[in-house]
Amino acid sequence: MRRIIVGQFKQPHGMLGRVAGWIMSHRESNLLRNEWVVSLLGIEPFHRVLEIGCGPGVALGEAAELASEGRVIGVDHSALMVAVAAKRNADAIARGRLEVVHGTAETAAELGLQFDRVFAVNVVQFWDSPVETLRTLRGAMAPGGILAIALQPRNKGATDEDAYLAAGRHKTFLEQAGFQNTRVETLDLKPIVACVLGEA
Repeated sequence: MRRIIVGQFKQPHGMLGRVAGWIMSHRESNLLRNEWVVSLLGIEPFHRVLEIGCGPGVALGEAAELASEGRVIGVDHSALMVAVAAKRNADAIARGRLEVVHGTAETAAELGLQFDRVFAVNVVQFWDSPVETLRTLRGAMAPGGILAIALQPRNKGATDEDAYLAAGRHKTFLEQAGFQNTRVETLDLKPIVACVLGEA
């Protein structure tokens, strides 16, 4: 049963997927970590911003408010989450400030845009080839653009140490993918959220 539930957070679908989406939209730690990651990015009005694995779209609206003259795109490989995120952010979409796309990191790279800010929250652990995915994303970024990948471990019995170990791995992934000036920031939740940032 636990495997089935975890699978729903990887790619929500059906009734259980709606439950997973509701949890992602309402759990306080989810809301706090998404808000915090967006705050780390230094999004400016004319920035082009991309979220990979946007889920129910919790962070997209805030990013769209900050990139008020730019463009924000959320990508998710769950058709259900794309629909939920679009509904949540209907006003921003109607104003032409936001778009939600069904696809993957590779799909995002095919959009033909050079993004100034790219982020993913609790997504990297689901990537089959993290370094290759990050390399693909770097190719879709403007020079000097900032990428952030954040993780709050959700496995049973997860600890701060799990988050620090993951951050070390993710920092190495970014560096192997060609990102520079990498650094780790942490948010004091239980367990902590670790976010690795790098410059394209």
